[in-house]
Amino acid sequence: MKRQAGADAHTRDDVSVPKANPTRTAVSGAQKVKGALEMVAGTALAVAGVPMCILPGPGVAAIAGGIALASKGQRTFSGRKPSRIEQKLDTAVEKMSAAAKSQASRAAHAAVREAPKVAGAAARAAGRGAVAVTRGAATLTAKGVRAVRNRAIS
Repeated sequence: MKRQAGADAHTRDDVSVPKANPTRTAVSGAQKVKGALEMVAGTALAVAGVPMCILPGPGVAAIAGGIALASKGQRTFSGRKPSRIEQKLDTAVEKMSAAAKSQASRAAHAAVREAPKVAGAAARAAGRGAVAVTRGAATLTAKGVRAVRNRAIS
């Protein structure tokens, strides 16, 4: 193996091997923190998905999403460029998250529209309940007073 002075690569006959890994980029401190947080969140999501496999809930989806998030966090932390498959998965995740945000926004707007109706119905039900409790308490009080009178007379 020959080493050329001032060259960025080692040469061996006709083969040139670069020193630097072109699939990695420099990583700032903020990217490392973001990557670490993504890995922690992905791990937590995957762990939370395990009991959801038995209990009601989207267990398999939570585990898959957690693994995908942890993988993306590892790439962000290390500065590794995504492969073609990872790029396609990231694009699909972005599309699904945009759809989920849209659906959540519509559901929130619907909840805001329905909140006064629900609150009114709850207040009416609570009012009927309070009236029933008051009537019951008055009846019990009257019976108690009568029982005390009857004992005092006897």
